Amino acid sequence: MRGDMLLMKALPFAVLSASLAMVACDSGSNSNESRNDNPVLPENPVGDGSNIAAVETAEDLMNCTESREGNMAKVLSENAIYECVDERWSKVTVIETLPRDTSSNDISSSSDSSSETSPSGNSSAGETQMSSSSMNSDVSSVRSPHCFEPWHGNEMVYQILTGYDNGSGTSGYWYSFGDDADGGMSTIVWPVPAPATESPDVLDALIDFCGGVCGTFELAKGSLTYDPYAGVGFNIAGVDENGYPTTVDASAMGGIIVTYSSSMGATLELGLGEEMDRSIGYDNPFVVLPKNTNGTVKEFKWSEFKQAGWGDVEITGEEAAKKLASIRFRVQGKDGSKGEFNIKAIKAYNPSDCAAFVPPVFSSSSKNVNSSSSKPVSSSSIVRSSSSGENAVGIKPIDSFETWSGADGMERISTGFFAEKEDGGYWYEYNDSEDGGKSSIIWPEPLGNEYDAKSFLPVIDIYGGVYGTYQLNAGDLPYNPYVGVGFDLAGHDANGNLVLADASSMEGICVGYYSDAPITVEMGFGETKDRELEYDVPLARLPKSTAGTYKEFKWSDFKQAGWGRGEKVSGEQAAKTLGSLKFKIQEKDGSTGNFNIMAVGSYRNGNCSVLSMVPVLP
Repeated sequence: MRGDMLLMKALPFAVLSASLAMVACDSGSNSNESRNDNPVLPENPVGDGSNIAAVETAEDLMNCTESREGNMAKVLSENAIYECVDERWSKVTVIETLPRDTSSNDISSSSDSSSETSPSGNSSAGETQMSSSSMNSDVSSVRSPHCFEPWHGNEMVYQILTGYDNGSGTSGYWYSFGDDADGGMSTIVWPVPAPATESPDVLDALIDFCGGVCGTFELAKGSLTYDPYAGVGFNIAGVDENGYPTTVDASAMGGIIVTYSSSMGATLELGLGEEMDRSIGYDNPFVVLPKNTNGTVKEFKWSEFKQAGWGDVEITGEEAAKKLASIRFRVQGKDGSKGEFNIKAIKAYNPSDCAAFVPPVFSSSSKNVNSSSSKPVSSSSIVRSSSSGENAVGIKPIDSFETWSGADGMERISTGFFAEKEDGGYWYEYNDSEDGGKSSIIWPEPLGNEYDAKSFLPVIDIYGGVYGTYQLNAGDLPYNPYVGVGFDLAGHDANGNLVLADASSMEGICVGYYSDAPITVEMGFGETKDRELEYDVPLARLPKSTAGTYKEFKWSDFKQAGWGRGEKVSGEQAAKTLGSLKFKIQEKDGSTGNFNIMAVGSYRNGNCSVLSMVPVLP
């Protein structure tokens, strides 16, 4: 049963199966537990001369009231510091002193054997004790600073920023799972058409439509020996290079708060990775989400997650949180049950941990979706062109080209240098019209937004890349017609001249794409120089790929075709004075088909290896 084994799209694209969803509203609710108002004040609890309250357990903390806002206390049993923020105690740091005793994290066996049937139809026998050190299974544990950012489906954010990503950029993407591996036939009907792909952005349109992850479930038992089910979930740390979920110690989250609606009761369960789930008989700690068709908010501490009892191995919610792979929302009921779900918001029980969070630094392929490169500029400052009719000036170094992925929903490529016009890195289209051709690209969405009438963002946001349909019409051309898309590396100076960049340090490029026709990647130097070369510019070829793939090229792989009578230029030479990169489709008159440029990265420092993890899917 591989509900957690996910097929990943290369690049910073993420993972998704295809089966179901759930339902919801808006997040936010505060609760205070009754706590000890008379804590002990040790002389030096932290070891730094401070004088703060110290208590044995978190349950002994005094009430976090408005008057105690900002106060801190040490929880001795956890060797941790808590802070009173927004009327809730939140763990802000763990004091690392002596090596921790992990014996308290052992998972002991249950003395009683339940006759109840596991929802997977499997049970684990013969394992009566399992220490935390033996819980490695098919997943590896990573440590990460905590900052689980609140996710709201109505904010057009498609990835939950968990703060625990393992560096792959694959955490926080919604996926679906079901009972088909055991013979079930449960399905989900989405309210909007879902592409037949297992890419991370497959649910983007759904989230926009529902303001969350929603759908209609239809439970069908098939040949199952237990009640059918289906659900959706997300990974906390992401997956490794083999597609297996990585575990993480998510104790600092404290628990989880969910906003949802559901026409039938559901469960919220803690996933530990397939092998560990199997070893505990799929008796994962869970909490119940009651039926609520109007939408409600529920909050749960890790300690409230309990096993049903059919498994042979015991594990508490707190122990599971220390080896957490995923959080899953499951609907399970009688054969023939139907209903609707919507999960609209998710946040950590201890959200204020973000105040002390220092984001980890990953490779450019997994850059934060809130990168400044996506900052809109006024349309008056954006020059969309194919480098025609301009003089190229200046040579500027390119040192920090960041991998661009359309799945991140960003239009602009962060090339590492932008000239005065701030128009570098923006996509533009071009065609053969100047020479008498009538070729065109049909875009699935109208281009333009409030900042720029020619913005590609509406297309990129929905299709995870520069996606279009090419229609080639020779018109009066004496050669095969063409269309293309491209971007300038540095853009234009204040006088409108194309600025050239020394892109040698990039060492080359890698591209994730699919296309019904071959594509040539051409190096551009501005209209004047291109004309001097008789447009015989260095290029590399992307073969036709309808299944989706990636290709990588060193600058030395770029070669002139040879028809020009002008200067001979190698790819390495061209990279020193590079103005633009263009993706051209040139075929016989009447040719038509689809293409999608989904990622562009620098060859330098092995960035292309990130793109090659698995094939890109259309």
